[in-house]
Amino acid sequence: MSWVVKLTILSIFCIFLYVIATPEVPERTSYYWSIRTLNCINHGLNISRCSLLQEGRQTELNPGCFDEIDEHNETRVYCRINCEESDETTVLAKTPSWNHECNTFFTYHLERRRRDWYLWRSGKCITTTIAFTVRCGFPRDPREFYKQYKYLYEYDDAAK
Repeated sequence: MSWVVKLTILSIFCIFLYVIATPEVPERTSYYWSIRTLNCINHGLNISRCSLLQEGRQTELNPGCFDEIDEHNETRVYCRINCEESDETTVLAKTPSWNHECNTFFTYHLERRRRDWYLWRSGKCITTTIAFTVRCGFPRDPREFYKQYKYLYEYDDAAK
């Protein structure tokens, strides 16, 4: 066999392997993004109070915030971000950006709990004035989900 035939066979074999090994690309779907701000202000106390600002919603003060002691015996303050049904959440910015009391992974971070996302703060970040801009990603439009499944969010107090 000549080298041209060998090269042709090798090329065909490589293309065959590539086609077999390449996973199918999933069908592209719409993805929905929502941005909110957790604004924490210190009013002279030993802890700052937070409010959650979302476009089209009323400002929520101390949105589901609670304290917890971590494995290093440090207090963490968790605040709900209101990203239910979100499969991706990211802190886009902290304001002021030069604030060195709040460092991602060390004194603040996002954590999924109770079917929602929470931003926790610890150390000196608990007492500082700072705002976090957070982006939530949804595989479907959350407004349509809530319209379609409104009964999931209704309380049955009449039965008691």
